[in-house]
Amino acid sequence: MVPRVKNNLSAPGIQQIRLTQFTLKAIIVVCITLTGCFWWMGTNFHQEIDILENQTRTIMTQTRQVITQAKTENIDLSNQAIQKIPQKITFVKQVRERVGFSWTLMLTDLESALPQSIRMRAVSLDEKTNTVRLNGSTQSLQDLNELLHRLEKHQAFHDVILTQHAKKKRQETKSQPTIVFSMKVTYNPSHFPSNSQKS
Repeated sequence: MVPRVKNNLSAPGIQQIRLTQFTLKAIIVVCITLTGCFWWMGTNFHQEIDILENQTRTIMTQTRQVITQAKTENIDLSNQAIQKIPQKITFVKQVRERVGFSWTLMLTDLESALPQSIRMRAVSLDEKTNTVRLNGSTQSLQDLNELLHRLEKHQAFHDVILTQHAKKKRQETKSQPTIVFSMKVTYNPSHFPSNSQKS
């Protein structure tokens, strides 16, 4: 019996060539897939750009219409005029606060915070800052401390500051010295009126 002999007649390195071919095919498939993804993303991106361009044209058209109408009604829409709008809004708010300010309500709130032993000599108001300046007198520091405490707890007042206090003795009488004081406190005119006082 004649033994069979197998001889490989393929060129040397054919396996490497086949592996290279397979790798190149895989790369081509990946490239085609990426190309399709990029094309799809690009199409969607261009659609979004078209939508934004249409919206921009619509806004510009409406803006031109508003400017034309404003010019017809003699309304200034320049950049300088627009920059002044916040200042005008602040001024209008201040005017509304001044119109809504009530001396009667403020004095009622102040009276509700005063201990009976306190005697007020002067009450003034700085309308720009709503700061109330109080000048008065009392018989003891305890009463003065009670006044400070009541003002701090009252819903209509805040930022209470005792600016000055001193003992003053009357020469014509032998009574105990009187404590005169000055203070300032910020008043909130927009608070809700209340008949009850916070202790």
